[in-house]
Parts: sequence; C-alpha cells; structure tokens
Amino acid sequence: MVVLNARKDALALLEALGDDPHAFHLSALLCPAHRREVLAEVRRRLRSGEPVRLVSTQVVEAGVDLDFPEVWRAVGPLDRVVQAAGRCNREGQQPSGGQVVLFEPQEGRSPSGPYQEGMGLARLLLNREDPERLHDPGLYREYFQLLFQGVNTDAHRIQDLRREMSFPKVAERYRLIRDDTVPVVVPYEGAKEALEAFLTAPSLEAFRTLQPYLVNLYRREAHRSPFAEEVANSCPPAPLSPPHTKSCSQIPSSPTTSLRTGQKA
Repeated sequence: MVVLNARKDALALLEALGDDPHAFHLSALLCPAHRREVLAEVRRRLRSGEPVRLVSTQVVEAGVDLDFPEVWRAVGPLDRVVQAAGRCNREGQQPSGGQVVLFEPQEGRSPSGPYQEGMGLARLLLNREDPERLHDPGLYREYFQLLFQGVNTDAHRIQDLRREMSFPKVAERYRLIRDDTVPVVVPYEGAKEALEAFLTAPSLEAFRTLQPYLVNLYRREAHRSPFAEEVANSCPPAPLSPPHTKSCSQIPSSPTTSLRTGQKA
C-alpha cells in the first residue's frame, strides 16, 4: 500500500501504474459506496494472498481496518505517519514483522494550514532523530508540543465568542472544514435512482439514501467541469446536511466524466 498526501498525487501514481489489474485506488474522490466496494475487494485479496497494490490518500488512515505486509507513506504529519504504519502487519501475522517505508515524492503536494505545519515539523524530527525513536512515545509528545506552539488553534476567536455567549457569531464563524466545497452526486450504481427519489420527495430518509453516492469537490472544481449540472438550489436544511454545503450537483454518467472528477472508471 502507498499513502500519499494529496488526491492528485494518488491519481498520478495510479496513472503511472497503467492497466495493472492488481492496482486499486482509494480517496475521497470515490463516493462511499465505491470505497466500500474497493475495500471489500482489497480485503478479499489480502486474505487469499492474491496480489494487491492500493494507492491511497489519508482516507485510509481513519477507521479503515487493513493489514498489509508493506506500507509506503509519503512524509507527512507525524501522527498521520503512525496511522499509516498501523495498517502494516496489523494482526501480527507477518513472519518478517512487515515493513514501513517513508519517502519524499519528487513532486509531492499537500493540504495547506496545520497539515503543512505538521509535515514540516515531522521532517525536522525525522532528520534529527534515529529512526528507532519512532517507537518512542516521547517523540510524539515532543511533536505535539511543538506543533501546538506554532499553530493558532483559535484564529477566529470562537472561544472568546462562546465566553461572551455570542452564539449567533459562533455559528457564523465556526466551520469544522473551512474549504468551500459542494456535494456532487457521482454516477455510481444506484445514484440516479436515489437522486430522482430525493428531488421528487426531499426528506431525511431520501437524503441518507443519496449520501453513499456523494463526493465533496471544491466549488471551483465542480463549476469548472463542463459535465457538472446543478440539479438543486440547496441541499436539505440542517440537520440533513452540514452548514457549509449549499448546493448539489449531478455529473452525467460517462467514462470521461468519471476521469475528470477523479472517479476512476
């Protein structure tokens, strides 16, 4: 398994592998229904000992139970590196103990903000310390102490506003994910039927049925695509959707559309 810091890096590596029948892709560009199918096939191959090469982003590092004999992880924040390492010899069944390799992509990208800060700090510690210190919990204590010294955890004064009980301003300023994203329905399996049912009779149940076929794209990416078509002026009001999503789009089904949106055909 190879874990990269950015979706574009993962797609570039996947393209470089060509038509390798043993290569699989996992990222937030795949809708949840597609990710579940990929994970099921990857797990089946791992259990049966068949060849499998998974190219992934950080999406594999949270709540995904995989056990690879070898994991390659692009240098990133130290806590993310440990999460990736946890997918190597997870069940302790590898006679050799498994292998984790950290590498620097030649043209690697990374998310901005705290992620990039953590990445720079991880490089500093990795260059300074012996690799064996990666097994020392004290290294991660030092990492987080240094990280929180350099990152403003309340840049938008949320805590001050809470103390002032100015909750309307808290609601206005607070965003768990600040990027301007838009939910996009991808043409996968039952997506068309789920979308039609939601548009015909919007409800919480209909939206939940539609969710497995949604991916979040930056608004500029969705609007730039010649294949994107806006099908609703707004998503369901809270609590049906997060407050930062304001419109839904559908992308007509075709191999070209899938490639342009990052959905591997």
